[in-house]
Amino acid sequence: MLKRVLTASSIVVLLLIGMLPPAYAQTPENSPQTPIETLDSSQINDDDLDKFSRAIFQLLTIEQQFQERIVQTIEGQGFSQERFAEIYQATVQGQEDPAAQSELNISPEEQQKFAQIMEEGKQIQEESKARQEQAIASLGLNMERLNEIGSAIQQNPELQKEVRTRLEQLMEQ
Repeated sequence: MLKRVLTASSIVVLLLIGMLPPAYAQTPENSPQTPIETLDSSQINDDDLDKFSRAIFQLLTIEQQFQERIVQTIEGQGFSQERFAEIYQATVQGQEDPAAQSELNISPEEQQKFAQIMEEGKQIQEESKARQEQAIASLGLNMERLNEIGSAIQQNPELQKEVRTRLEQLMEQ
């Protein structure tokens, strides 16, 4: 199943859009506004590529598990993913336009279940983030170094190809 999720195209997209799954993306309130140091590709050695590839693979695996747990939580409350998405969208839009939420006819029971899903989702996300941080640290990296390596890889097609190859090898294991 992991092979299906981690296709070569998703790896390319990941490399192009910033290296990290959305659940781990830092928000302005929890990350200082320090620029990422730009490394020259000559500063990236084989060990860096190996650690980076393994870190990305682990982050993607954790992200996939996070998504599966969220789906289980949604379905466990009796919602289809589509209905949950409708309510979520209406809730987001309802913050700007209260009519959007009332047009969807959300029952009090659905509102209660939705709130419970959101609370459980926050807990699952916090657990996933902690697991991602542990995975990165277990490889001797931190977010700053991971981002530095990622930035250098984004600028070098040969390094991108090497990371793709390493990720494909990890998927085959």
